[in-house]
Amino acid sequence: MNKYLLYLLVILNFILQTTIFQYFRIAGILPNTALILVIIISLLNGRKKGITAGILAGLLQDFFFSRAIGINLLIYLFISYFIGGLEKKLFKDNLLTPIFLIAVSTIFYYLIYCLILYFLNYSSNFWFVLKKVTLFEMVYNITVGIFVYKWFYYKYYVSK
Repeated sequence: MNKYLLYLLVILNFILQTTIFQYFRIAGILPNTALILVIIISLLNGRKKGITAGILAGLLQDFFFSRAIGINLLIYLFISYFIGGLEKKLFKDNLLTPIFLIAVSTIFYYLIYCLILYFLNYSSNFWFVLKKVTLFEMVYNITVGIFVYKWFYYKYYVSK
């Protein structure tokens, strides 16, 4: 995957997530397509491109929506670094791989996000976020992530 295409995909995802995808909320929950994109790019293209996607997606989200600049960037950076490092050791043909990575990454995202907000003295109902938002968003992310992964897998990985 070319780096300009990578930039374009992340920016296009940000635009779609903040506009059109807002109409696809279920019970007030929206899938985190930036997280899905970072996971898939890291899994299929390795650490370097995953980190690039994570930094760009995190910066865009932090700059426009976050309470503190750098939280999403840091979380996406950790996720892309870890998954990108495992890229050569994971089976990309098996659909359970992205399902597992999306589930674990969604839980990790909210745990770290709430922890950082706690240490920054922002009030957040940790148990509500963990029980309600994280579990529903994890299912939503997995559902959307399966389709996105299949498309990326056949478009950019199999056709290499």
